[in-house]
This record gives sequence, C-alpha cells and structure tokens, in this order.
Amino acid sequence: MEYKTFEYPSFNLYTVKTNRFKTCQMQIIFKEEASREGAMLKTFLADLMTDCSSKYHSRKEVARMLEELYQASFYGLTNKSGNLLMTSFVLSFLNPKYVNDKKYLEQVLELPFEMILHPAILAGDFDIRNFNIVKNRLHDEILSVGENISSVSLKKALGNLEESSPSSYGLLGTVEELEEISPKSLALAYQDLMKSSCDIFIIGDLDMDLVSNLVFKYFKNPIVKTEELPDFYVENKAFKRVKNIKETSKFLETNLVQIYSLEGLTEKEKVTTFHFYNYLLGGGGLNTKLYQLLREKNSLCYGVKSMYLKYDNLLVIQTSIDKKDVKKAQRLIKEAFREMKMGKFSDDELEYAKKSFVFSLNLSLDNETGILNNYIFHVYDHLPFISERIKMVDDVTRDEIIQVSNKIKPNIFFVLESEEEHGTN
Repeated sequence: MEYKTFEYPSFNLYTVKTNRFKTCQMQIIFKEEASREGAMLKTFLADLMTDCSSKYHSRKEVARMLEELYQASFYGLTNKSGNLLMTSFVLSFLNPKYVNDKKYLEQVLELPFEMILHPAILAGDFDIRNFNIVKNRLHDEILSVGENISSVSLKKALGNLEESSPSSYGLLGTVEELEEISPKSLALAYQDLMKSSCDIFIIGDLDMDLVSNLVFKYFKNPIVKTEELPDFYVENKAFKRVKNIKETSKFLETNLVQIYSLEGLTEKEKVTTFHFYNYLLGGGGLNTKLYQLLREKNSLCYGVKSMYLKYDNLLVIQTSIDKKDVKKAQRLIKEAFREMKMGKFSDDELEYAKKSFVFSLNLSLDNETGILNNYIFHVYDHLPFISERIKMVDDVTRDEIIQVSNKIKPNIFFVLESEEEHGTN
C-alpha cells in the first residue's frame, strides 16, 4: 500500500493506493471538540445532509443518482472518540477501471461535495419536508434504543460521570432534546460544521494525483481552520469514593454496569497490553474470568462482558441479572479482578488472546473500511499501522498484563432495577 498526503488551505487529503479491492472509499471528516449540545445537532445534520441538497430535493433523487453511478453509496454518521466529535460523510464506489466511462471518476467524486457545500437551506432554514422526515426517523431510533435495557443502563451509567466529561455525552440524546431542534438551529449547526477542521481520506486503485486535483476542484471551502483541537483522550479520574447508584425501570430484568477509570496507561498499554487484559477479564467470550465466575460456576446470568473504551480511559463491565443477585455478582466481579492481579490465567489463555487479537487485525485488512479507519487514527493519534501492531503482540508479557491491574480504579457502580422486582420487597 502506498500512502500520500496532499495539503490544501482548508483541508488535508490522505490517500491509500492499493489494488486489493474492486471498490474505493472516501471519508470526509469534520472534527471538533465534543460538546453535549453539538452531539445531537451533528447527528441530525449528518443524516439530513445525505438525504437531500439544493440540487437533489429528496432521498429518492439521491438514490437515483447513486444508482446511475454504478450503485455507489453515500451516507453520514457522527462518532465521538474521547474529546473529539467527528462528523463523517462516506462515499463508496466502483473502481473506475471497471466502468466504460471516462467521466465516471469525476462524476462520482463531485457528488459528496455537491451535497456538503449546497445543502437544502433556503432563507436560513433547512427544507421543512426533509427536516421532518429525518426528525421522525431519529425519533423512532431514540425510542428503539430506549427499549434495550443494555443501551439504557449503559447510557445512564456513563451519564453519571463528571458533567463536563465528554464520555457522558450521548450522540442521540433524548426525544425532548430532539424536539428543541428547529430547521433554523440546524442551519446554524451547518455553519458551525463548515468552520470546523476537515480531513479527507480515500482508498483504492486510483491515480491519487488526479484524485487530489478533482477533490480540490469541487471542494471549495473558503474556511481555513487554525484552532488547535484537544487531545483525543479524556481523563476520567475516579471519584474519591465509588458512586453507587440505583434506579428503577420498566424492564423485567435488572442490569448492572460497573465503570472503572484507567489512570496512567502508557502508549504500549493503550495499544496492546490492555486489550489482552480486557480479553482475559471479560471481552473474549466464553472462557473469560467474568463468564466463568458469573455464568458457568454460579448461573447468575446468560452473558457478561467487559469493554475497553480506549479514548475515554474507561473499562466497563455489564451484565443482566436478578435483583436478588446484585451483591453476589459484584462480589464475583471483584474476585475476577483479584485473580487477574494475581496472574491466575494460563499461558495458553494468553496465547489464545494474542491469536484472537492478530486475527481481528488481519480481518480488518480484508476490507477498505478497516484499512482506512486504521489510517485515520494513525494520522489523528499516531496509532501504529496494522502490520506494526501485529508485530507488537509478541512483546506483551504476562507480567505487563498483571501490572496493568494497578492502574484500574473503581468509579461508578450502577444498577437499573426492574420496577416489579423492586416492588415485591
């Protein structure tokens, strides 16, 4: 793979030339400091801006154009990585060498910039018809998330972090917050988006010098962003005393979420070591400490998992159990941590964790999205390339995994109880 960088006044273009795929992908990323108010607005905006524009008046017209471009796809999404909020517009299209049309590459690359630079805004407001279509879609999505106990309890637990912590911000927000968004406020959010820092990433078997010229031809954004963005990582310091929080809900089961702060991880620990710690603790399926203790030996739950939120410096454990088993589950989770700290895992388990990690890395090399996402975080966070990360795996030792236990601090223990269970006691 050949990597190149093209610098322009209002954006940088990063390219990956490879002949491994028949398709190509481009990601146009606007990044800014995460804010509670901005997350919901940009989620709405990313959806609406890929539904219509001043030229394409509806989602149907956009779909028709994408079909003419040999089934290309174009969508928007918003991600929060630590302190940063990233609004991305993703274009996937057929490699031009399979198309008998010399104008194809220019036509397909023009489309996303037409959509981004000329949204359906008239007299300072977004087009009300398309606005309402997307609003209703987001409304249904929020309600759908509200029907999932794991999503609800995780959101509530993270919401109890420090109010200023970006880790507590949700991308979807609430129905009440959605109702406060108007066509005018969304148009103002668009102006804000266009003032934010922008980078473009593209992968494929393409003449990247030609691609660079075409991108510069159609992306005439006059804004030059010079403001320094914050560091990716959120420093979620643990509270002096663990916050024990209990709420009731309409669900028939009880969900337990435990949040731990990770303090002082080294670069190596962030990139490799802690991934293995998490895998052995509860992120690796049926043979983990948590699964064996809670499910296999004590039958407290159907499943339990731990999640490493790298850019939030957090470790999260989550499981659904009976209300009467909460304290026992917490005691067993504590036991799992104690066993990890004592090094009670076999060399075979560690070797399997390493092989699983390498397998997942190799899997990401099998599609352009995986390669491009790795490149994005290589640029933004100096994340080693996948081939380099694979080589780093063998350097991780048993003692390093044991030592990382000392950097895990309990922060929030959250229980979402069933109203029915609660009412019977």
